[in-house]
Amino acid sequence: MAYRFWRSKKSFSIINIISGISFWGIAVGTAALIIVLSAFNGLESLVSSMFNSFHSEYRIEPVSGKYFENKSVDTSLLASIDGVSQVGFVVEDVCMVRYGERQQVVYLKGVEPGKGYEEKFTPLMLGGSSELGNDTLYQALVGASVYYSLGINPNDFTTLLTFYSPKRTAAASADISSEFMTGKAFPGGVFSVQQEFDESYIVVPVALTRDLFEYKNISTAIEISTTGNGSQSDIEESLQQTVGDKFVVKNRMEQEEAMYKIMQSEKLIVFLILAMILLITSFTIISTLTLEILSKQKDLSTLYALGADVRQVRRVIVSHGFIICLAGMLVGFVISIIILVLQQQVGLVRFEGGSTFITEIYPVKMIWTDFAFVFATILAIAFFVSRIPVRRIHSGWFSFRF
Repeated sequence: MAYRFWRSKKSFSIINIISGISFWGIAVGTAALIIVLSAFNGLESLVSSMFNSFHSEYRIEPVSGKYFENKSVDTSLLASIDGVSQVGFVVEDVCMVRYGERQQVVYLKGVEPGKGYEEKFTPLMLGGSSELGNDTLYQALVGASVYYSLGINPNDFTTLLTFYSPKRTAAASADISSEFMTGKAFPGGVFSVQQEFDESYIVVPVALTRDLFEYKNISTAIEISTTGNGSQSDIEESLQQTVGDKFVVKNRMEQEEAMYKIMQSEKLIVFLILAMILLITSFTIISTLTLEILSKQKDLSTLYALGADVRQVRRVIVSHGFIICLAGMLVGFVISIIILVLQQQVGLVRFEGGSTFITEIYPVKMIWTDFAFVFATILAIAFFVSRIPVRRIHSGWFSFRF
C-alpha cells in the first residue's frame, strides 16, 4: 500500500516536486557520505603503505631510558620465533649534518644493511638508489625536505654529507673540532614518506651511527620484520614474552599512534557533519508525508472504514517515508560506486603535484562497513522523520464525506 502511494500520481504537482527533492536529497547525501568515507580510507591506506615501508612490523624499545645494551636482548631467540624473518639493531639520535656550505640538525637513523631496508625503501624513493653502501663507502637515504634544504646535487659525486655529534667524554679544549665525532656518507638517494620524516630524517648504515654517537655496544631499538605468515597478535605476544617487561613491543599502528588517531577522528567528524546535513535534508520528507496525508485523506479514511485501525494507517505512512529513504539510499549507493570505480580506473581527481608525488590519482577505497554505517544512519533518519507527520492521524481525523 505504501509503495502504491509512493508511485501513484499526486493530486498536486507541488507534492511531486517536494517528493523528488526528498528522494534526490537522500540519494545525493548518501553518495556524498560513501565517497568522502572512501576518500579517507584511500588516503589512510596510502599513508599506511608509506609508513609500512619506513617502519618495520614491530619495534622493540626500552621502557625507560634512551638506549640499552645489546647483550641484554638475545636476538637469536627473537629470530627463532615463528613468523619472524629479520631482526636488526637500530641506533637513532640527533646530530648536525653539513653538505657544502649548508648545515642542518637532523635525526640520523642507523639500520643494518641486508635486513630488508633497501627493499622496503624502494617504493619511497624519489630519486637515486635505496642501497646503503658498504664498509668502504656509506650511502645515506635523505628525506626530501632535508635533501632540498641542503641543496644536494645528484650529479655531484665528490661532495659528501658530513655528520657531527658531540663526544660523550670530550674534555674542554680550545679546539672545538676536537670535541665532535664526525662521519661521512654519500647522498645516494632521496625518499618521501610524510612531512615529519621528510624534513628531519636521514637513514644510514648502523656502523656509521655507532661510530658517530659512540654507541659501540648499545642500541636505541630493535626492529623486527615478519614473513607475513601466522597470527600477528601471536607474534607480538611472543616477542613481548621474549624481551621481558623491561622492553615494550610496538606494532606499526602503535609506532604512529597519534597519526592514526587523528585520521580516525577526522573521519568520524566528517561523517557526523555529513550525517547532520543528510538529516536536515531529510526534513523535506516531513513535508512530503504531511501533504501526502492531506491529499490521500479519503483513501486513508476508506482503509479505516474497511477495518484498519489508526496504528495500521499510520504504519502505511511511515512505510511510505521508509520507501523514500531506502530508495534514495540505494540510488546513492549506485551513484557513489560508479564515481569511485571511475576514480580508481580513470582518475577523476588528481594531485596537483602530478608525477612528483608518490601517486598521481587521489586514492579511494570502498569498505563494506562504511556502507553498513550509512545504511544504519539512513534507517535511523527514516524512523525519526517518518513518525513526525503521522501524529496528526487519530480516530477523529478521518473524513467519510465521499
